[in-house]
Amino acid sequence: MSPPPSRAPPSPPTAAHAAADIEGTWSFSGGEVVIAAQADGSFLGTVIRPTRFSNCVHPTAEQMWTGLRLQPDGQYWGKHQWFNTATCAYIERGNTAFRTLTKPDGKKFLRVCFAGPEFPETQPSIDAAGESTGTTTGCQDSDLLAPPAAPTTPNVNTIATLPSQGKKKCLSKRSFRIRLKEPKGDALDSAKVFVNGKLVRTIKRDRITAPVNLKGLPKGRYTVKITAKTVLGKTISGTRKYRTCTKKKTSKSKSRV
Repeated sequence: MSPPPSRAPPSPPTAAHAAADIEGTWSFSGGEVVIAAQADGSFLGTVIRPTRFSNCVHPTAEQMWTGLRLQPDGQYWGKHQWFNTATCAYIERGNTAFRTLTKPDGKKFLRVCFAGPEFPETQPSIDAAGESTGTTTGCQDSDLLAPPAAPTTPNVNTIATLPSQGKKKCLSKRSFRIRLKEPKGDALDSAKVFVNGKLVRTIKRDRITAPVNLKGLPKGRYTVKITAKTVLGKTISGTRKYRTCTKKKTSKSKSRV
């Protein structure tokens, strides 16, 4: 299988801008794609939940749509990543058209029309009524799932499930699991968890988790540090300190003679 296309981190806009109608999180072929503005004025579509075409999967963090640029009539032209359907190896990108349209109930949706990479001179087009021309493989509609994410970086407390000592002076439960949930409009690409500077093994399935075991360690204060990176290039980090309790002594009853 040929190597995937280079995955450079998305470049943020250089200045604040009014969100374009194409920006946001869109459903697509069983997954989700975030379209965001780039510093050069184009737009980039990044997969945050895997999508599937035929038997091939566009994985999380793949930059599936590149070079989207607004056209004078309100549609966008860009490129879509294609696979060899027999091997699921990446091949060339094909010309693609995008336009946001409105359903009868007022909800916005995105129409995407494709030309295969074997037709490099063909550029699909979508008019204001949603009618397409120049497509070689048809079109697909996507629902808007969320508006553009806030430019601020989420706090670690919004993505991490950690035990709380509450009003207690110490943490009696010395074995627990940290669970990291996906930030809204983004996805976690990787995460590292440290306990007193020591790296803890993380497990990535439906979500990233990390088991923390303080059993057998002496009474004291321990620092849990989390550093996570998102698909859209944000870094989320934070720490929490815990004081462990002393192990309760069990009294042994004396046998009577």
